[in-house]
Amino acid sequence: MNGLGIYGENGVSDAKLLYVANILAELLDNDEDGVWDDPLLYQQLIQAEMLMPVFANEGSSAENDFFNNYNGDGVSAVLYDNEVDPSQPGRWGSDATIEETMHTINHRGHAAVYPEVFSVEPDSSRLSEAMDVARGGQWISHPNSYPEEAWYHYDDRTCDYECMAIEYIYWAQVSKMGILNDQQTCNGIKDEWELCSPELLESVDILIHDILIDPNQPLPMVAPDGVYSP
Repeated sequence: MNGLGIYGENGVSDAKLLYVANILAELLDNDEDGVWDDPLLYQQLIQAEMLMPVFANEGSSAENDFFNNYNGDGVSAVLYDNEVDPSQPGRWGSDATIEETMHTINHRGHAAVYPEVFSVEPDSSRLSEAMDVARGGQWISHPNSYPEEAWYHYDDRTCDYECMAIEYIYWAQVSKMGILNDQQTCNGIKDEWELCSPELLESVDILIHDILIDPNQPLPMVAPDGVYSP
């Protein structure tokens, strides 16, 4: 892809790497008309030299070598071979390609181009304001338990406030796309995220929904299927 990188460790198939590239293209050209939906976002990702590494397994020698030597600003997430399943795009528990690619686009792209909307620090943006409401308060560190009114209650204590914001915008986007809208997925993710349908998202999380549909910073609305056909 022009200026954007997909890196695959030996052992990761060409088919999977092409699938990852297709997902990236679909997220950036969601209507598949051959024109990037947001040229400012695309140029920021080019400038950051966005890169999505796909490693054979977690802790591989290639992954260790990569992070011991990488000094750029284009990586925000990685994929592992067993997390890439082209037959189930975005399926919770089966394919993390949409999630990790979206994390990188949001973190390395949107937060830089539209900081007033997508900045991930506390009290910095519409996103941080929305997340504080979704979590039932502004929790800089993780609470012992979230308030009952919270619908976003991610509890990975290695994930700081900024990380929580990136996870939050991902959950909202894939809810809007309908990727989470089946009972098995809803049951599986309820410990982290309760709004698994587009209708629930729109009616409950008004602040984040308003961001998602704001044409001033177009976000993908259609779930990628792994086949980019402009």
